[in-house]
Amino acid sequence: MIRFGLKTVANTLNDITSMEKSDDISAQRLAIRIKRLRSDLEFKQEQLNNAEAQLKEAISENKKLRRQLNQSKVPKDGYEYNRTWISKIVFIVTNADKPLRSVEIIAMLLPREPVLNEKVSKEKFISPFLNSAMQYERLIPYKLKGVRGNYYCLPEWVDEKGELLPEMRKKIY
Repeated sequence: MIRFGLKTVANTLNDITSMEKSDDISAQRLAIRIKRLRSDLEFKQEQLNNAEAQLKEAISENKKLRRQLNQSKVPKDGYEYNRTWISKIVFIVTNADKPLRSVEIIAMLLPREPVLNEKVSKEKFISPFLNSAMQYERLIPYKLKGVRGNYYCLPEWVDEKGELLPEMRKKIY
């Protein structure tokens, strides 16, 4: 720190003595230095303007992507986000107009519910809602031999014996 101060003082003294020797040379040095500083300033201003333009472009792109995220591409079929998960699942099965397995229900919910993409295990997330729908008899499980898991049906698709109606059975195969 001391050396820096001594060098600065020595340079300043040299500048003062050189100015005393010839005012014309120091004026020329100052003019050259001013030109150099102006060109540096113009260059830095140009860099700043470019950075501001890139920032504005990035901000507008960010806004555009946020709007797209908020307006997910959902078919216009009466699906409502404010429903309960049970109602959403029943809606999906009703719209499919055939019994569905949980994997199929999840596949149909994914484009409509971006929240599902954040879940590690989508099956574990949906399972309690399927159980509640069965408990309240909004969906009826139907076990088909040779197929792992259940098909979930609307109550009107199942007869009194618990068998799937023939027209719905055809839709599964």
